[in-house]
Amino acid sequence: MKLINYIIFLTILIIGNVNSKNINIQDITFEVPQSHIYIEYTNDEVEDFFQEFVNSANIKMYLLGPKKYVDLERAILNGEDVMNNQYAKSIMKKMEKKSFKDEVQASKWVMSEVKKIMKKEKIDFISYVIFSDQNLKNTFSDNDFSEIIDELNQMNSTELAEQTKEIRKMITSLSGNNKSIPINDDMTINLSKFKISKNKNNQLYLKSSGDFIYIFGPMRLDIDLNLFLTEHNDKAIMLISACYVNCSKFNSKFDKMKKNSFNNIKINKANLKDNNEIKPNIIKQLEELNKLYKIGVLSEDEFKKAKKKILN
Repeated sequence: MKLINYIIFLTILIIGNVNSKNINIQDITFEVPQSHIYIEYTNDEVEDFFQEFVNSANIKMYLLGPKKYVDLERAILNGEDVMNNQYAKSIMKKMEKKSFKDEVQASKWVMSEVKKIMKKEKIDFISYVIFSDQNLKNTFSDNDFSEIIDELNQMNSTELAEQTKEIRKMITSLSGNNKSIPINDDMTINLSKFKISKNKNNQLYLKSSGDFIYIFGPMRLDIDLNLFLTEHNDKAIMLISACYVNCSKFNSKFDKMKKNSFNNIKINKANLKDNNEIKPNIIKQLEELNKLYKIGVLSEDEFKKAKKKILN
């Protein structure tokens, strides 16, 4: 009986592994379905997208997804007309035989056909992997963001949990429901999970999931989203995945990809040595500063300014 159980276990394990593969991008391994491939976006394409948000950081961006989806994206990037795609032609051919009462009905039908094609071709989710050549603090151009990163880096797990609640309230303040983030009149993100913490290497990370709602004209697109933001060797890395169909296991697939990719990355020993040499000095200065504040030598404003100077 033990032998039979062992054979069954091995069979399940082998079948599970056949359905996935590893893709290495910038020395990080991503476990993805067998059908997935990746492409790198050109510098011009990346700069156009990120120029409003980043400083002088050099950004590298990759698309990971089912081959048929990636091939379509590649064709569009190469200047090919999307209407010449076989799927678009198929939808247009069917549409010619239809009679719709208005644009809303036509749009709903188009979206339904697109989802049918994606289900048939097993195009369920795609991922974007974004690498910066600078750390989180220096990548983004928003000075407030840099200050927040400094503060978060000094917090323990309990403090981070409390601060996460405050940040979530802040980014959802326009809606007032602690859930919705209105981007503009057409786009909204509804958060389900939002967590800021530190990994086993004491590095900050943000893990978030929810729904992205995009309304264009009479059409509405609902997309399941997962986001993971962290650092590796003092460089910012972001993983964003979007699911369009068959999303019941999307969160678990993303968590598996994130866990196997980011939990196993190795810290650059040279950077770790430098940080270990600097950290005790910073801690000592902060402790002395805190003593002066508690005994009343420094006002609250003076304490905050001095603390900021030490951290910078």
